Amino acid sequence: MINVSRVIKDPRFRQTFKLFRKEGKFVGGRLQQIEVEQSLSGVIKPASAKEVEMIPEGDRILGGEMAIHTTSELKVTSDEGTSDEIEWNNERYKLYAVSPYKDYGFYRAIAIRMVSV
Repeated sequence: MINVSRVIKDPRFRQTFKLFRKEGKFVGGRLQQIEVEQSLSGVIKPASAKEVEMIPEGDRILGGEMAIHTTSELKVTSDEGTSDEIEWNNERYKLYAVSPYKDYGFYRAIAIRMVSV
């Protein structure tokens, strides 16, 4: 297997972005969540039609999808918590699909731009 993490970490390709992950604990029987910010790097590009079609959510896409390739683990909503969000180029995106290509040294996520109200 080819480990492509060197390409993702290469300064000629990688970009820095902020990752926001919600962590919580129960206090008095109620879930209290805080948002933890991390600085990560990876390759970010517009998601291709092929990438979007390959995921179950592909039929609900509204535009503004980005593909994120990074060596850090990314998460979507599950029993363990809610989806990660990233900030890149002053815009916030919410992850809705993650493909863990750990054997190849990276994670690929598809994220959708969040609309400010």
